[in-house]
Amino acid sequence: MRNHLHKLATTAVAALLAVRTFASSAAPDWLEETFYRSGKINTVIAVVTVVLLGLAFWMFRSDRRLARLEKRMNERHKA
Repeated sequence: MRNHLHKLATTAVAALLAVRTFASSAAPDWLEETFYRSGKINTVIAVVTVVLLGLAFWMFRSDRRLARLEKRMNERHKA
């Protein structure tokens, strides 16, 4: 379990660094001004955050389910 948490934390840090790298690239001024002026930047950030959290939750649940299935299979093969 500890190994899974370590992998998850490492993946999260790597993803955040990648997002930071992409976010630091210069966006066109008109696009930035449009999003900030209209207040849509908050909506974009909220949607991206929800999508990323949903993917992380799905990956975590899938990993747990696979671990349980592997454990059951190993127990059946030992018996």
